[in-house]
Amino acid sequence: MNRFMKKFGFIFVLALLLQLTAFPLQFQAAETDAGGPTWVKPVNYLALGDSLAYGISSEGMPGKGYPDFLAQSLDDMKMLSASNKGFAYPGFTATDVLKDLNDNVTKPSAGIHQSGQNIALHQAIQDSTLITISVGANDMLKHIKIDPATGVPQFDMAQITSAIQQVGMEYNQILKAIHEINPNVQVYVMGYYNPFPTLAADYQPQLAQLLAGLNGSIQAGMQGTSAVFVPTSEQIAKDYKRYLPNPANIHLSEAGYKVIADEFGTQLKATYSWVPKDALTAKLKGDGTAALTWKPATDTKKIMGYGIYMNEELIGQVGADVLTYDVPNLKANTDYQFKVVAVNEDKVASADKPTAKVTTKATETPGPILFKDIQNHWAKSYIEKAVDAGIVSGYSDGTFKPDQTLTRVQATSIIVRTLGLKPTTPAPFKDISHFSEQIQSEVAAASQFGIVYGVNGELKPNDPVTRVQLAAMLNRTYTLVKGKPYVAKAPAPYKDISGYSTEAQNSIAMLHEFGIVHGSNGKFLPGDGTTRGQAAKILVSYSKYLQ
Repeated sequence: MNRFMKKFGFIFVLALLLQLTAFPLQFQAAETDAGGPTWVKPVNYLALGDSLAYGISSEGMPGKGYPDFLAQSLDDMKMLSASNKGFAYPGFTATDVLKDLNDNVTKPSAGIHQSGQNIALHQAIQDSTLITISVGANDMLKHIKIDPATGVPQFDMAQITSAIQQVGMEYNQILKAIHEINPNVQVYVMGYYNPFPTLAADYQPQLAQLLAGLNGSIQAGMQGTSAVFVPTSEQIAKDYKRYLPNPANIHLSEAGYKVIADEFGTQLKATYSWVPKDALTAKLKGDGTAALTWKPATDTKKIMGYGIYMNEELIGQVGADVLTYDVPNLKANTDYQFKVVAVNEDKVASADKPTAKVTTKATETPGPILFKDIQNHWAKSYIEKAVDAGIVSGYSDGTFKPDQTLTRVQATSIIVRTLGLKPTTPAPFKDISHFSEQIQSEVAAASQFGIVYGVNGELKPNDPVTRVQLAAMLNRTYTLVKGKPYVAKAPAPYKDISGYSTEAQNSIAMLHEFGIVHGSNGKFLPGDGTTRGQAAKILVSYSKYLQ
């Protein structure tokens, strides 16, 4: 890789901060230092992961990885406090990173402005404002063997599938552990590229499927966290001969590491909170007043005061020693956006402005949504709760149709909407093309995150979703949200489920132990369809176990 990261990727980052696009890099950095008041804090950067973070070259030698170039670019712009990649190690798996976290290992730091000193991992995380992670590929790669003489790969699909699922669960545990240590740190997770682009074309579809599965599992593990996914596969594939020049080595060239660093830079530009999130806070009081509190800005000049804005309108000014402001008489059921601008003795205003928003409550709480065909239905209260929570909806004719059988595609959409899942790859089913783009996107998300599986490339979208199928889908959402599968305490006491798979029986046992299903006359009736009313009851009852 080149010794210096391409400057333009981060020129735009700083331009975003300063809203000054006409200056070259060195002048922008100077503006940050002395051009006016600021709340921007230099980044304390920690890199975790495998050989890509450590920096192994395409010839297998230690060198600079993508964190080195990312850190150097930040440092060139005087936006780096310190960097440390001392916890990254070649060959590391997700299990290794999780173990380091659990053991709170101590290792020498390795980076800019911080090198050689021993530091415990939890302390390094606590000190960080930015963390990048690249881990998970080694978990899968150890189950892929390539004959060096023939170039023919051997895939242990059972082991690979198990490893990919495990990666997602361990990512969830890793990210939750990080945010327990430091709730404010911003985490960026690297997606992987195809490490074998020179293998014969016959093997590329299978490799693409495995890569999508790995990246999908990583993203599934990120659900419920604030971490940001950084895709890399398309960029590396654009010129793999340059970025992966050694067919016998899966590691990148310097140019390849630069591309990865650029991708992280793009995501930082778009989503990193350069101004700390707690620089300005807004809290509602009971009388319709917003109480604003902010931290002092810094400058080489004396700060003279602050201007307070509401929805882009200046509503007040205070002196430099005042860091609070109350905004009374807010309207009910309204969104308000606030910001604070600092001004120094030269009358230079801060370019970066901390913001906060509040939404006032409605004066009256609207009553539950009612449908004309549920007034005397046994599931009325569950349906109203499900609709109020946005889990299900009624029909345009004012009915809910509680006794209508739920289809596979309807069940899929409901679960995906409940979890807020977004896909990065198209749905692999050939029988859903006649559905809307939104439905196809929801099915794609369900497939990518392992909630539904098809049969011979088909989803069978209009088939009724059976009781056992719905149980399995809910069991998979539990694994997705919690980061680990539910292990039933005992087999479910139903005499008609013995012929079903271990996953199906465990799914039924989970719902039974949660008290969500009870069966009928000692039977679960696994092949029966699920009505919309039954689904509302199940989903409302189940949702509390995902919190």
